[in-house]
Amino acid sequence: MRKIAYSLIAMAMAAFTFTSCEDVPAPYGQPEDPGSGGGGGTVVVDPTGSGTEADPYNVAAAIAATAALPQIADAKEADASNSIDAVAIGYISSIDEIDTDGTYGNATYYISDDKEGKANKLEIYRGYGLNGQRFNDSGATIIKEGDLVVVSGKLVNFRGTLEFTQGSKILSINGEGGGEQPSGETIGTKDDPIKASEALTKINALADGEKSTSKAYVKGKIVKVTTSQENFEKYGNINYWISDDGTEANQVQVYAGDGLNGEKFKSVNDIAAGDEVVVFGTLYKYVNKNSGAVTPEIEGSYLVSLVKGQGGGGDTPSGDGDGTEANPYSVSAAIAKADQAGVFVKAYIVGWIEGQVYNTGAHFNGSSTVATNILIAESANETDPAKCMPVQLPSGAVRSGVNLVDNPDNYKKEILLYGDITKYFGTAGLKNTKYAKIGTTEVGTKPEGGDTPTPSGGEGADGSKIVSIADFNAASESDNVWYQLTGTVKNLKDGDQYGNFDLEDASGSVYVYGVLSEKGGAKKKFQDLVSKYGIKNGTKITIVGTRGSFQGKIEVMNAYFIRVESDGGQGGGSSTGADGSTVISVANFNAAAESNDVWYQLTGTIKNLKDGDQYGNFDLEDNTGSVYVYGVLSEKGGAKKKFQDLVSKYGIKNGSVITIVGNRGSFQGKIEVMNAYFIKVTN
Repeated sequence: MRKIAYSLIAMAMAAFTFTSCEDVPAPYGQPEDPGSGGGGGTVVVDPTGSGTEADPYNVAAAIAATAALPQIADAKEADASNSIDAVAIGYISSIDEIDTDGTYGNATYYISDDKEGKANKLEIYRGYGLNGQRFNDSGATIIKEGDLVVVSGKLVNFRGTLEFTQGSKILSINGEGGGEQPSGETIGTKDDPIKASEALTKINALADGEKSTSKAYVKGKIVKVTTSQENFEKYGNINYWISDDGTEANQVQVYAGDGLNGEKFKSVNDIAAGDEVVVFGTLYKYVNKNSGAVTPEIEGSYLVSLVKGQGGGGDTPSGDGDGTEANPYSVSAAIAKADQAGVFVKAYIVGWIEGQVYNTGAHFNGSSTVATNILIAESANETDPAKCMPVQLPSGAVRSGVNLVDNPDNYKKEILLYGDITKYFGTAGLKNTKYAKIGTTEVGTKPEGGDTPTPSGGEGADGSKIVSIADFNAASESDNVWYQLTGTVKNLKDGDQYGNFDLEDASGSVYVYGVLSEKGGAKKKFQDLVSKYGIKNGTKITIVGTRGSFQGKIEVMNAYFIRVESDGGQGGGSSTGADGSTVISVANFNAAAESNDVWYQLTGTIKNLKDGDQYGNFDLEDNTGSVYVYGVLSEKGGAKKKFQDLVSKYGIKNGSVITIVGNRGSFQGKIEVMNAYFIKVTN
């Protein structure tokens, strides 16, 4: 039926009657197509469609809907208030780039209501191919100008550019594709799917980076959901893990999966640990190009069936985060921790508690009569106390700035909190709340330097266990169990070749008996790390090692280096750059934590810049390393696709030494300089 529907749409599109812009003004305030000169002018098309798969927007309607949205400055800001999940149909009028041999496998192109592109155009930014397939996949269908495509994704107004933001997918090309029933042979069937453990065996038999030639039906129980609310709002799909029994044994990741029968999920909470699912997708032995780590995946998938469960068999909660400021706990993850000091939690304010009894005293509104507490949840519309967490508001700035008695407008707003997870109102709550951030407003005392204890739980480098120093000290001695610790370097002696020092976080301190540059690396090479990363007393560092002791003193033994988190604000080659940014080497930038709030100034040589690149995508290299720069604006917050203006003005080319400012980010495991803008060229 879907193929027939798309064919009818294509016929309807071909039957459009166009009118010259000489007679009718261009709609929605959009500029004329600059490529239409001399070809009869801009074509005007009336908006049609409702934006659903059954009745997709035409481009004019998609532009009209998107033009009414408030502008956003970062794709991560996209949510229900400033974006639309929609389906649109149009002809591909031009293509900026298709990544057929790179890391990402996406494309940036434009669609229009006419083949010649004389009608208004809509940008498809970093979109994927047919049914979400990456364009660098073997056998992927490559789009071309003139193709009639049906696109599904999230519409946003990005700094005045109306676009499907990154992560969209094509449902059909020229009326083909997108059918509910797969064609050809499959691994397993809808009625007789293979088990998750069988899928894992088949994936392990593939070569690194190889995908199954046939798609598979896979049955399993969800172990954990790893997509954050922020990323769900951005992409509309969900990453989760499944196994035969809901434990972490023999689990497989479902990467960027869609909902039942290929429809978009409505919420990240549509699935949860313990749910039984049948998934249809491609088996993939994914290899991270930076770390070499292998992940067994099912990609390009959707749910065939979903039976809600009562919670998974593993210890990992549905939800996300590790309790740091950069990656705060969700409410479900915080509830699962039950008792942990000094962590960040991000959620929505959904109500308050009256009296002493949690379940009967919970009120889900902003008309509070109690200033000493609030209720938070992962969804702004949550009304189930079991899915909420009570938050204590101690007297002072936090209470004054957060409580709903004095701040009723805080109701349903997103909030970042710092405090202790412990019993409150007889359930898991947040007490001793010291800091809160709502929007751009901060109240209370933020932990100095963000140096909170590393929360225990989760998997670190090379399969290690992430623990706080207190939990490490409490663990049993073993040469076989590896722990990842993050803390501040203390008592490091100048010139120390081994890397002996005390490591300290808010939960305690431990002696580190030597640090290698990599697992199994050579001894007495610590000064190489000092030279490369500026490690010194006060540096916040992450290492992996085993729990040992010497003469009764607990030690981290067999330790090796992972990354520098921050330099502790004590110099070490860092200084203040443009707009208050931190001047940093490429190596230290790569070792920094991801953040859209921390700005770094980097200087290096341009490599692999393509002729005519409008965005400014290239590798930046200095004597410490290399990093990929994902676009450069002419100024902070400037317009996209203006890099050639900089090229013309400054003669920028491969080999130029350039200074830029940007944030530390990543895409599909590859580190990137994101939101970058130009400072200067030195030669």
